[in-house]
Amino acid sequence: MWIDAVTVINMIIATATGTLGIGKAMSARHEKELTLWLTSSVLLFAAAIFLLATPVVYRAVGAITSPNLSGLLVPVATLACVAHAHWLTQLWQPDRRTQVALRRAAMIWGPVYGGAIVLMVGLYATADLGPAAPLRFAAAYAHVPQVVAFQLVYTVALITTVVATVRQCRALALPGRPDFAGELKKSVGFFALALGFDLVNVAITLTAMIGVATGHAGLGDIAETAWLATICSCIAANWGLGRMVVPTLLEEFRDDRVLEPLWKTVTDGAPGVILAPRSWWNRLNTRVTLGRRITEVRDGEKHLSPWWSVVPGLAVEYQVTNQEGRRVPGDQQDQAWDLVAAKDAATLLYAAQLRRRIGAPTPQQGERLMKLPGMDVSISEERAHLVRVARHLTHPTVLQAVKLAHAKAASTMQG
Repeated sequence: MWIDAVTVINMIIATATGTLGIGKAMSARHEKELTLWLTSSVLLFAAAIFLLATPVVYRAVGAITSPNLSGLLVPVATLACVAHAHWLTQLWQPDRRTQVALRRAAMIWGPVYGGAIVLMVGLYATADLGPAAPLRFAAAYAHVPQVVAFQLVYTVALITTVVATVRQCRALALPGRPDFAGELKKSVGFFALALGFDLVNVAITLTAMIGVATGHAGLGDIAETAWLATICSCIAANWGLGRMVVPTLLEEFRDDRVLEPLWKTVTDGAPGVILAPRSWWNRLNTRVTLGRRITEVRDGEKHLSPWWSVVPGLAVEYQVTNQEGRRVPGDQQDQAWDLVAAKDAATLLYAAQLRRRIGAPTPQQGERLMKLPGMDVSISEERAHLVRVARHLTHPTVLQAVKLAHAKAASTMQG
């Protein structure tokens, strides 16, 4: 029953962690940021650890290759995971990410990680081991000198590197970014907790080994419970690394959906502004997908420029200032109202309808609008502005302004 539960838990964690790691890797491809690559590698190594430690996978790997190979691969992957996390915490601190500091850290810690892994591989290769024993490799072979030495090397290396990494986490400082530093420190706290659980795993494993070696065979059974600490470690690490990622992904996905009606409005009849289709794999990257959406919306707006008119914007302003006795947009009862976004929305909606109806630009020269009200927003504010424009497309004031603009155009033509 315990093994079945571990199998299910491991597979769920491996899948979730691997998916998050792949998402990070996709973002790193486009942003060229080393911290994203390292975050992705930490998550992917963690996924590999849980996959290899799944009893059915553990036995399958042992049957195909050599008995207990996963007993070697899991500790090696754990050290590799900690090494990448160690590097990541170094890059999180501005004073430690200089070339000199990174080179010094590599010279100090590279031999520690590399030497430990080489020693572990050598000890495993010379040990005489029997059938696979999932989750209790060290305790099952506590009588084998190479396994004892293997575990000691792994323990010393893990304790040393985890303590150093946790100390770097606690010393995190981001001058000039107190807002971001506060959130990042919370994530780093969970990250440090995850590394601490790895030490709990080591302590339980050593206790089981000592118990078996001293004739207390019953203590060997607690070796399997050490994996509970690893499960807690992965949950804490995923939460620490994901708590700042998942909300961002959800926000990007939400904004992409909000922008879709605006995108359809400005690109309808102008297929040339739509970029080439992307593969389904690349579409999973919400940041890039949202960036493409914004680019296409801006291009679509420019394509509508021959139909831009000052009339819809003036109609919006008229309603805001002249609706006596009625609740007008922009008061405290309408928190979502934004005058600039509303004028943009009315202008674009009116221009798109004109293009569909008559095909050729018709506003008189005096009514031509040369620049949208929100065209001068900064790059950092562009996304938020376009989201506000999209939200105003169905606002009653905007829809009424478009009707008034059409009525004025009709009366002009009749006159």
